[in-house]
Amino acid sequence: MTAEATPASVLGAFDGATVRSGGVVARMDRDGAGRFRMTFSRDGGATRSVTVARTVGSHRYQQYLAKVAGTYWRLPVAWHVEERRWFPMTGAFLFSDDRETSAVGRPVFGGGVFDRHVTRWNDNCVFCHNVGPNPRLDTVTGGFDTTTAELGIACEACHGPGAAHVRANADPFRRLWLWARDTSDPTIVNPARLSPARAADVCGRCHGQRLAADVGPFMAHGDPFVPGDDLALTTEPLWRDTPLAGARAAFAPRFWADGTPRLTAYEYQGLLQSRCAQEGSLTCTTCHGMHEGEPRGQLRAGLRGTAADRMCTRCHTTLADGAAAARHTHHEAASAGARCVGCHMPRVVYGVLDVHRSHRIEVPDPARAAAAGRPDACTGCHAGETPVWAARMRARLWGGKAPRVPETPGPLEALFSGDSVTRAVSADALGREQVPLGPGARAARVGALLEAMAGDDYPAVRHLAWRALGRLGGDAAGYDPSADGRARRAAVVRLSARPGGGGTKPAPEVVARLRARAVGEDVEIGE
Repeated sequence: MTAEATPASVLGAFDGATVRSGGVVARMDRDGAGRFRMTFSRDGGATRSVTVARTVGSHRYQQYLAKVAGTYWRLPVAWHVEERRWFPMTGAFLFSDDRETSAVGRPVFGGGVFDRHVTRWNDNCVFCHNVGPNPRLDTVTGGFDTTTAELGIACEACHGPGAAHVRANADPFRRLWLWARDTSDPTIVNPARLSPARAADVCGRCHGQRLAADVGPFMAHGDPFVPGDDLALTTEPLWRDTPLAGARAAFAPRFWADGTPRLTAYEYQGLLQSRCAQEGSLTCTTCHGMHEGEPRGQLRAGLRGTAADRMCTRCHTTLADGAAAARHTHHEAASAGARCVGCHMPRVVYGVLDVHRSHRIEVPDPARAAAAGRPDACTGCHAGETPVWAARMRARLWGGKAPRVPETPGPLEALFSGDSVTRAVSADALGREQVPLGPGARAARVGALLEAMAGDDYPAVRHLAWRALGRLGGDAAGYDPSADGRARRAAVVRLSARPGGGGTKPAPEVVARLRARAVGEDVEIGE
C-alpha cells in the first residue's frame, strides 16, 4: 500500500506521458539520475518539477507522494492500473469541474482546481496505509516527524506487534508443542481466533471511517489501536448524524437517507447494520481472506461466479442447491439475478472511479430504497425500469400487496438527476448487461451514456459513463473524461455517435424527457 519509489514499486508509465486538465499540463518522466519525476506547467504561468518519493496503492490505481519541506504530499496525478492510463485526481472524487478548495497551508503544483486533492500524507493517508502510523506532530512548530512501524500493510497490521512472537518461536520445540496442542499462541494475535466483533474491528480500523473524541493524542503519538482491542474504546465509527463541531449534517452526504453508506471506507458501518452480524457470526473474514484468493477484493479462494453464493449458503444451508436458489430468487439458477450478493449487496457505493457493493446486507425492497432516495437492487440489473416497476414485480413474485412508491427515476433517468452518487451508480448500472438487451434498449443506454459523457459536470461520472459505454461495445477513441471544455468532449462524442462509431446519440426530445423525469439535488463529496 505504501512503498519507496523504485523501479519495482512504481507502476505508472513515466515515459513522457502527459495529462491536461484544469489549465495545467502534467508530464511524467524520469530525470537524468533515473528518478521518477512529475512536471506541472500552467498556461501562461510557472512550471514546477518534483521528484516522486513514495507510492500509495497497487491494485486498482496508484498515487504518488513528493516530499516538500520535510512533509509528504499526494501529487495531483495518479495512474489507473487496470486502464493503464494517467488521470488527474480532480476526476477521482465527486466534484464538479470548476470546484476549487482552499490552497492555504499546502504547496502549489499546478494551481487552482488542478490542485484540489493535494493532501498531506503525514496526518491523513498515513493512518490506513501503513503499520503503526505515528504522525508525531509538533504542536509548537506545526511540523511532522512521522514514523511507521512498517511502510504499507504487512503482518503486524492484522496480527499486532510481532517481536515477542519471533523471539519465542525461535525455539523449534515450542513451535512443535503449539502445533500438537492446536492452541493459540499468546505472543501474537490471530484474527481467526478472535470473536466476530473483535475480528471485524481489525478491519474496521481502516475500512470504517471513524472519529476520536480528542484527535490530539493521535496526531502526537499515533493510533493506539492494536489487533484484539475493542475499537470503540478509542474511536467511534462515523454515521450520517455524527456531529462535527456541533454540525449534525457534516457527514450526511456520505450516506443514503436511511443511513446506508454510499462511499467506500465505510464497509465496517455496513457490516454493523447487517442482521447477519448483529444476530449471527458474520465478520469480514467470513468472505475475505488476506492469504488467499485474488488481490482484487481478496475474496476467499473459490468464491467467484456462481460459487460466490457459498459465502451465504454456508449459513443459509436450505438455499445451497440450484433448484432451491431458483425458487427463492425467481431467477434462473445460473443467472446474475440468482446470485446472493446481487440482491442483498447491490452496487450502490462509490469509491474512486468505481461502483462497489454495499456491505449492508439486507433484504431488497424497492419501495424502501425509493423512500430513502437510493438506487435499488432490482433496477441495478433491470436498468431500463423504474422503482415503481420493481416494487410491483416484487409483490407479484414474492407475494403481498404492491406498496405505493413515489415516481422515482430508474437508472436511465437518474443518470441526469442532480445527485452525483446517484448518477455515478446509474452510469455503472447502464453498462452492466445483466439482462438480455434488445436493439432499442441497447440504443437507449448507449445514447444516454454518450449524453452524460458530453454534458455531465463531474469528471468522475463522465469516466464511469465512458467505461460503461465500452462494456456495451461502444467505442469513444480519444475521449478523455477529465479534458477541459465541454465543446471538446462533445466533439469526440459526436464522432462516436456516427454510424459505425458504436453509439447512437439520443434525440433532443428524448434527453429533455429524461431530464424532466429526473429528481434530486447536486452534491459534491470528497474523501
